[in-house]
Amino acid sequence: MKAERLLGGGLLFCDARFHDLNAVPDGDRWRHEHRRDGRLVGVLEGVVTDGVLLSGHSAPFGGPDLVRDDPPIEDLLDLVDGALAAARADGLTGVHVRSRPPVYGPAEPVLEYVLLNRGFTVGHCDVNQHVDLAPLHAGRDPLSLFKRKRPYVRAALERPHELVEVTGGEDLTTLHRILDTNRAAHGRPPGLPRDYLERVRALFPDRVWLLLLRQEGQAVAAAVVYRVLDDVDLLVAWGDAEHTLERSPMDLLAHLLVLRSLRAGVRLFDLGPSSEKDGTPNVGLIAFKRSVGAAAGTRKVLVASLR
Repeated sequence: MKAERLLGGGLLFCDARFHDLNAVPDGDRWRHEHRRDGRLVGVLEGVVTDGVLLSGHSAPFGGPDLVRDDPPIEDLLDLVDGALAAARADGLTGVHVRSRPPVYGPAEPVLEYVLLNRGFTVGHCDVNQHVDLAPLHAGRDPLSLFKRKRPYVRAALERPHELVEVTGGEDLTTLHRILDTNRAAHGRPPGLPRDYLERVRALFPDRVWLLLLRQEGQAVAAAVVYRVLDDVDLLVAWGDAEHTLERSPMDLLAHLLVLRSLRAGVRLFDLGPSSEKDGTPNVGLIAFKRSVGAAAGTRKVLVASLR
């Protein structure tokens, strides 16, 4: 029913098929739908492990899905109070919410306030960076995002290049190898397995894209992009490796990814966190994302005990 359509069509990471993909047993899944005067306000969904609900299980984030993009605060209070009451009634001992960045919409900062007001605390905080595409939709030149790097991007655009969608086969093997080689070069553990990338793309062909950048006929960089909401793209992974170019292809890749989201009508391109697992800022990564036009924000994990 259109009136009960969740904001953005529903968060990708709260889709039951996403949990199927991650082999979450049905008995571990938990969902609370909150209604006010018969009207659906929103949904809090997640996975229960050892009595603790995690909204955003096996995902960058979760959090409540809302019907309205800017609901009154009383709706958010009712949703959170109702979800906490339901969790206690089900015998849960805690709730962890991997929150979306506040820039995702006008409800997010208010929702964060409501959670903190109801006893949640900040368990973890990352630096998160994003590109606001609204000025580009209004006519601003996408190359203006790059400032000092603009000449290098222009030069790369004038030479043979292509950004292609990958569905499987040798191209997917190449894409996965590039991403894992890049992670290893930066001292990071392997990322998403190749078979997982193939399965998630097949399951969500209209919301997940595996992208391979070629320059001069050579595969030089790769990216994984999820459309987490109808108008928000999330960069899940990217990197370059195995090339002999004089300059890194990452500036060109960033530009092409922005153009791709812009042409799809997306309003926000989320480049993801720029901090380590413990929240320590990755200064070099922050600087690079700033150099391609990204602004900084936060992404928090909010936790509450129900004991």
